[in-house]
Amino acid sequence: MADENHPDKPTEFSQSRNSDPAKYLHGIGIAKMSIPDIYQDSSVLAANAIYELIDRDKLLPAEIARIDIATETGVDESKPVAAYVHGMLEQKFGKGSFKRTSGVEYKFACVSTADALESSLDWAWAGRSNGRCSIVCSTDIAKYPLNTPGESTQGAGAVALLIKENPRLLAFDNVIGTYMEDEDDFWRPLFSTTAVVHGKHSEKCYLKAMEGAVDNWAEQAISSGLVSPGPGESLIDQFGPMSFHVPYPKMAEKGFAYLLRHFWRGLSRWDEIVKKIGIEPKPAGFKKRGEFEKAESDYMRQFMETSRFQAEYNDKVAEGLIHARESGNSYSASEKSCLSMLLETKARKDADLVGKRGGSGNYGSGSKAKASSWIIQEEWKTVAKGFGHLEKLHHRRPVSLAEYEALHEGRPLPEARRFVSEPENEFVLIDVTAEGYRHYKFAD
Repeated sequence: MADENHPDKPTEFSQSRNSDPAKYLHGIGIAKMSIPDIYQDSSVLAANAIYELIDRDKLLPAEIARIDIATETGVDESKPVAAYVHGMLEQKFGKGSFKRTSGVEYKFACVSTADALESSLDWAWAGRSNGRCSIVCSTDIAKYPLNTPGESTQGAGAVALLIKENPRLLAFDNVIGTYMEDEDDFWRPLFSTTAVVHGKHSEKCYLKAMEGAVDNWAEQAISSGLVSPGPGESLIDQFGPMSFHVPYPKMAEKGFAYLLRHFWRGLSRWDEIVKKIGIEPKPAGFKKRGEFEKAESDYMRQFMETSRFQAEYNDKVAEGLIHARESGNSYSASEKSCLSMLLETKARKDADLVGKRGGSGNYGSGSKAKASSWIIQEEWKTVAKGFGHLEKLHHRRPVSLAEYEALHEGRPLPEARRFVSEPENEFVLIDVTAEGYRHYKFAD
């Protein structure tokens, strides 16, 4: 969608949409979007991510107690993606090899990963793992109608998480903050393959719910003695790396800025901010709601341009958002994809993070947010360096506008090709019957 080396250079996509490519790169923070091929759906993405995880960690089927899937782009209204994945894995490990492995599908828009993870953590904390592990996989395909505002925030991806006792990467704190309301900011009707989004309203819901979840986390964490901010210290000072749900990178950056404003008020550093950019706008000072919202937007932009904000943002958040900039929105998979990118990047820079507390903020339209925290473990660098995000991103094949629109609309590809890229050592969708049942196989 945009050439990062030449932001003002028109691209095939920007020309077709009569738009400025710099708007994608600087306005929302996206350069490219990931699009699934004809043989890929959310089940395929999940199975491939899980298979890679099992293979890399040399796990045996008997060691895995549960494989749970978080998605809002499920392939069936009854049979969960987890069951299809179960069948695909047994093609590689043998029929019946996972018969004692449970699985279920979680759905609450993009926050469902946090729900699935919390369930696995509760299961382990309750002492029910008995030496076995669980896997949580987020898999999604973000899709909006062609030539609509949401089109530029599409994407696709999956991320698989291994949960076990004595983790090598992150050890989660047993405090999780929650905030939930019934909102109409985003939904996908049963009759539609694309989502409906009320963009500006959804941004407000994101910020409100994220603040509420973090406040709920803070209340529990402070009362239990998990954290104890000192005089003149912000709660955010207690954290190293932080990751947020990423509908597009600028939204995650704005979410982090919103939290800093929330927790810096009343501190001397906030007095310095006020001296530079003035007092925050208040609704009571404006006759019209629109005037206040414009003033608030301008104030947020000025705050995000301050050196104090930029230092915190670049240290704690920015490096993870490279993943979203290069792949777009993967819904339930977006936060953990960016978190793992953040950890891998810092590991390759040899950052000293052992024992540091980090945080995750997940938002799901509809609307709910969850805030969790974790401690970085001794072996984190070894694990994080194996993620291979840049290699995966570079391995993708560029598609033309004609190919993209054919994939998006389910039309035949140009030149009567079967696929954009031939499958190789991966699970693929091979057939959907007249009754809607899906068949998969492993393509060597």
